[in-house]
Amino acid sequence: MSIRLLIREQPQRAIALATSTHVLIFRHSLSSFDSNGSAFHNISQTPLQGNGAAIPRCSVEFSAVDTVDLSDYRSLSSLSVYGTLGLITVNNDVFLCVVSSATKVATVRPEETVQRINAVEFRMPENTQVI
Repeated sequence: MSIRLLIREQPQRAIALATSTHVLIFRHSLSSFDSNGSAFHNISQTPLQGNGAAIPRCSVEFSAVDTVDLSDYRSLSSLSVYGTLGLITVNNDVFLCVVSSATKVATVRPEETVQRINAVEFRMPENTQVI
């Protein structure tokens, strides 16, 4: 399965993992939810860390690719992407961890394989920095 890594700069930066059928979009978000599910609508209401900084948030959307307008997105990497391991927060920045290299090690059933992860990259939804 081919996965494209895309970025949108405006109006709100976002990173997308897109296949031929579905898209997973990650956006930096100043809005968040408390433990009761109530929305915080601006940074002044967002929960704060002990040092007074806002807790970084990232919203995630999973949709059929034909229901999302990807015309504002461009390719972020020419490397193949094999999936995502999730999000991690480092120094108040949210990073998306993508699998950038994998090797097929077994076939479970037709079209179902087991992959060994060889390499990962970390991308920030709010900019294009790689660590």
